[in-house]
Amino acid sequence: MPENRYARPARLKAVHLSGPTTGDPEQSCEELVDHIRDGLAKRRYVLADILPTVPEIRDRYGVPEEDVHLAIRELRRAELLQLHDEYEDTYFLDPGPGSGRPAGGPPDDLAVRVRKLEALYRDLAARVEAIEPPPPPSA
Repeated sequence: MPENRYARPARLKAVHLSGPTTGDPEQSCEELVDHIRDGLAKRRYVLADILPTVPEIRDRYGVPEEDVHLAIRELRRAELLQLHDEYEDTYFLDPGPGSGRPAGGPPDDLAVRVRKLEALYRDLAARVEAIEPPPPPSA
């Protein structure tokens, strides 16, 4: 049975990726993976942060979409990225078992916990808006 997924809400904010440091498309794809790994290691990104869309990553790094998909597959194999259950082509960061912290273990500082809660709030607000769009502005 095919899964029904909603279109990704515009309000769902993605992490900012720094982009390539070289003009070489082959290195740009590797840099994408390295930027995600480094961002997780240095806690610029935390559990439940949303990855930009594939076209946004393609434009930012100047690589073909198939290379972006290869990078996504590599990050998923490393258990650093998960496909979102509700939204089409939406991935969230999941520094799980391969991240050096216990799976399901709490983040060890308040700032990380706050960012996680903010990301969950944004996701919940986007879901509610998808179900109940805001009323039109009154004239």
